[in-house]
Amino acid sequence: MRGWGYKSVISVSIYAMAATACGGDDGDDATAVTTPSTTVAVATTSAVTTAGPTTSRQPDPFVAEQVVAGDQHVCALTSDGTAYCWGYNRMGQLGDGSNTDRKVPTPVAGSTKFARLAAGRYFTCGVTSAGATLCWGDNSSGQLGNGATGAGADTANKNAPVPVQGNIALQSIVTGQNHVCGLTAAGAAYCWGSYPSGQLGNASGQDQTAPGRSAAALTLKSLALGGDNHACGLTTADGTAWCWGNNTFGQLGDGKKSNAAQNQPSTVTGGLKFTTLALGRTHTCGLIADGSAYCWGSNAQGQLGDGTVAERLAPVKAAPALKFASLTAGDSQTCGVTADGAAHCWGNNATGQLGSGTSGGQQTAAVAVTGGVKFASLSGGEEFTCGVATDRTVYCWGSNRVGWLGDGTDVARTAPTKVKKP
Repeated sequence: MRGWGYKSVISVSIYAMAATACGGDDGDDATAVTTPSTTVAVATTSAVTTAGPTTSRQPDPFVAEQVVAGDQHVCALTSDGTAYCWGYNRMGQLGDGSNTDRKVPTPVAGSTKFARLAAGRYFTCGVTSAGATLCWGDNSSGQLGNGATGAGADTANKNAPVPVQGNIALQSIVTGQNHVCGLTAAGAAYCWGSYPSGQLGNASGQDQTAPGRSAAALTLKSLALGGDNHACGLTTADGTAWCWGNNTFGQLGDGKKSNAAQNQPSTVTGGLKFTTLALGRTHTCGLIADGSAYCWGSNAQGQLGDGTVAERLAPVKAAPALKFASLTAGDSQTCGVTADGAAHCWGNNATGQLGSGTSGGQQTAAVAVTGGVKFASLSGGEEFTCGVATDRTVYCWGSNRVGWLGDGTDVARTAPTKVKKP
């Protein structure tokens, strides 16, 4: 999710059909309609929830340095290295020692202090300042890296952090749906977890329960954030983008598409040199040095931001009127932050995840996130988006089925809403 992002951290995020597969049992969603005095949420079951007048006391805001969104949960890192998580927790992905969903930030169990976090579909990982990696949550494909796998059962899941095997010092990690990749200070990539599309970047041919060398021919300066069954990285030498894994929608950007697993990196066509990349479920975006955004892959919801819904097998310019300092990609939405902190999003807006004050349909061109909040970074989830403001206050918006917006409710929001202080 994702995070699925990442920042050098993939957050995950992730295609439309997954909205059913990723949690249809979590309760009915709601669509919020915001007026100057009242927020009215109309649930799909016909129940109506009123959020209350805007004159009521607002909850104390939650302040953090980093926020990462998984499919249906969010984690954040405070200035002292403490990790907090909230949202869906049936696999233990919140790491608080329970499997209870949380509607406000809840501290991760243990005393470990983290330097970076990354959130996958139903799991989370963190890297300490010393380079140690710990993960928690779903382990059905070995994505916790602790040498075990649940093979579809929940007996191997962990609801508190466990160390990743190998004692490999990683400076950053990124997460896909069910796989993880990390980067050493020397630019060597290691991956573990789910393999079916070759997203681990090696010829192992099967899921890996501990880190293994990935994209071995490349020295990388960063890995991309987000992604489903693909991964990307930028070379240290010149910022050339290389991608590997699933290419069903052209998300590898090599000018073609294929259903075959691609475990060897291929260069993104077009000769562009990127400063950062962001991976959605089946699309990829990147920034070049002047702040221009380019995207490629699936575009059924307008997530490429080129004014169309046409699939692209090579980079096309996105949001051409804007220059960005950072990008994030969720399931089928993309967002960027400009140099002055203004946020813009495009793509799927079925649950208000673009933050434009409305919900429904899609946007094939960038729309401004409403409310005037200045952001330092954003992270896209499956049906929602979160961000850290320049004053470090955390905001979320979009679907809120099990409280993953962190405001203490399950009411959907179409505009940035402050995450509640625990």
